[in-house]
Amino acid sequence: MKWEFVIWHWVLTLLCGPIFFSIVKSLNDSNGGSFFSLLEIYPIMLFMGLAFSLPTYIFYSFVFNAIKNKSIKMIYRKMILIITVVTGIFITAALINGTWWFDIAISYSIASI
Repeated sequence: MKWEFVIWHWVLTLLCGPIFFSIVKSLNDSNGGSFFSLLEIYPIMLFMGLAFSLPTYIFYSFVFNAIKNKSIKMIYRKMILIITVVTGIFITAALINGTWWFDIAISYSIASI
């Protein structure tokens, strides 16, 4: 397992999380909010996602470094890392709080998985 996995996992989670959030919000919104209107805030969500994900991915890097040379099957290593990220997403979203915190946590978790 290489560091490229860590970087690509982070980048793809940041890129896909806002899209999943837009889908979830447009499906749950009874006020007729559209998928495309939520995508208008995509650049803002990318920037905020990058800023708020730094602590999680710093911890993720430590976990990755600790398990990369262990004799653990690759699938279990990836599961450990994804569980670390999903836990970090929920903790960060809960600390931020707000109206959409749970939807944001679910969306970024789906993107991470």
